[in-house]
Amino acid sequence: MKKGKTALLIVGALVLILAAGICSMGLLFQSTTDNAESLYSQIDNEKIAPITPHGGMNYRYTLPAYTESGAVKNLELDTSRELKDGAYILVHVAPLRGVISWEEVRYDELPSNVKAHYEK
Repeated sequence: MKKGKTALLIVGALVLILAAGICSMGLLFQSTTDNAESLYSQIDNEKIAPITPHGGMNYRYTLPAYTESGAVKNLELDTSRELKDGAYILVHVAPLRGVISWEEVRYDELPSNVKAHYEK
C-alpha cells in the first residue's frame, strides 16, 4: 500500500512539473511585440538567397541589423518575395520564435543611433 501512495505522489509531482513547463513555454511563444526586440535594417538584394520553401517563404535575407541603441546584430529574414532594394525595415524578433513581424519604415523614422550606420 505504501508503494502505491509513493507512486501516486511521484506521478502527481510529474504532472505538476509538466503543466508548469507547458504554461511557461506558452509565455515564451506569445507572438506579441511586447516581448520582442526591435531591430532596424536596410534591404540589400545582394544578400538574398533562395531557400527550400516553407510556409510560403522562398527567400532568406542575411543582413546586419541595429538595435535602438545602435548595437549591431545579425538578422535572418525569410520572405515570400524579393523586397525593395534599399528599403529600411523595422523587424520585431521574439525569443525562441525569431522574426514575428516586419514593416518598411522611412529613413526619418530610424532612431538617431541607427541613422549613424546609414548614409542618406
